[in-house]
Amino acid sequence: MKKNIFLLLIFSTSLLLTGCVDKNKNDESHAFVDEGNGEEDAVNTLQVGSKYKIVGPMDELKDAVIDILDSNYWPDTLLSSEELAERTGISENMYDDYMAEYQHTEAGIDMMIIVKAKEGEIQTVERYLNEYRELLLNIYSNQPQNRAKISASRIETIENYVCYIQLGADISSLEKQGNDAMLAHCQQENERALDIIEKRILDT
Repeated sequence: MKKNIFLLLIFSTSLLLTGCVDKNKNDESHAFVDEGNGEEDAVNTLQVGSKYKIVGPMDELKDAVIDILDSNYWPDTLLSSEELAERTGISENMYDDYMAEYQHTEAGIDMMIIVKAKEGEIQTVERYLNEYRELLLNIYSNQPQNRAKISASRIETIENYVCYIQLGADISSLEKQGNDAMLAHCQQENERALDIIEKRILDT
């Protein structure tokens, strides 16, 4: 609780949260948040000009979601493995592959994280993502649109793939209709994304 309060104070004064991960410790029982700069190479990305592209099976999962949501898919910045660990506590020894992308704007909260967990690490990855989600709920508790997106987010495991889907795109026009309207819209978008992800995973 003290750590969460400390993080919230930093966020409110500087709009930048920095999570510190001691890689020499075996106890990784808490989620961490770090803005990151989006410039480091992720382990499963390929640089094309000044942009980074996901390669391998995760690319197909992401493309399938984009095909469904089109312009309503707002995440645009990949997280490197180091940034993923800083934000969530999920380290490279816990997975075989991953895709983590977020909306790189000050106000943006849309994100999609898919972790292909190693055998025996599924529950740990689930726990870290749930802790990360709870931390975000605390951080954005006074921002109705972002709070609704986080509340509507889904963490679901499909075989050994642990998915954190937090989408919704532009819900500003729904804010006047209240929290339930924003929640319903975001839940629908998350469900559409999860449906196609599940279909692609189970079809492989």
